[in-house]
Amino acid sequence: MALYKTITIPEGLIGVWQLTESSIELLLNFTNLELADSVFLKYTHEKRKVEWLAARVLIKQLIGFDFSITYSNSGKPIIDHSIYKHLSISHSRDFVAIILHQHLNVGIDIEGITRNFNPIEQRYLSELELIQVNKTPKNQCIYWCAKEAIFKLVPEDGVEFRHQIQISPFNPEVEDEFSARFFTGTRELDYKLHFQTFSDHCLVWVADTP
Repeated sequence: MALYKTITIPEGLIGVWQLTESSIELLLNFTNLELADSVFLKYTHEKRKVEWLAARVLIKQLIGFDFSITYSNSGKPIIDHSIYKHLSISHSRDFVAIILHQHLNVGIDIEGITRNFNPIEQRYLSELELIQVNKTPKNQCIYWCAKEAIFKLVPEDGVEFRHQIQISPFNPEVEDEFSARFFTGTRELDYKLHFQTFSDHCLVWVADTP
């Protein structure tokens, strides 16, 4: 098994799984009933199968077998469990990350620092954020993951990363948490985000305001 790391947060858990196994190997952890899931049956590509299977094996290792997952109309995962009521999932080429929380909506994102963000900078960063990031690959990755995590947290669809999510200036070299503001209609919502970097990847997570 390729459990890479776990992180304990207040009333929640984070797990990271390294994608080293094939779908054939991961299938050994599932019953025929579990594999009859309509979402899984739609997947034809090996990568999508591995991501789906690895996320669920990871959840089993963190909280046991007594859970089920469905999806909202927008595709966000919904977990049914006696303790953990909220779930977010993210994939990169090499990892799957999940966050579980007992009471609060959550969002998580993982991405490789080596990804080339330059072609899409103007689409997800404001003019001020472009200055803050300063073409630094690590900063580009953290800001991208932060906006993805907030997008997964909030109920709104069609979020414009550049205009609706604003990252407050911080120094990723000495700080491992930072703030962001989400603009929706007449409301402005503030969030505290946390991040880690490892194995050329950024991991960012956020929980809703209590």
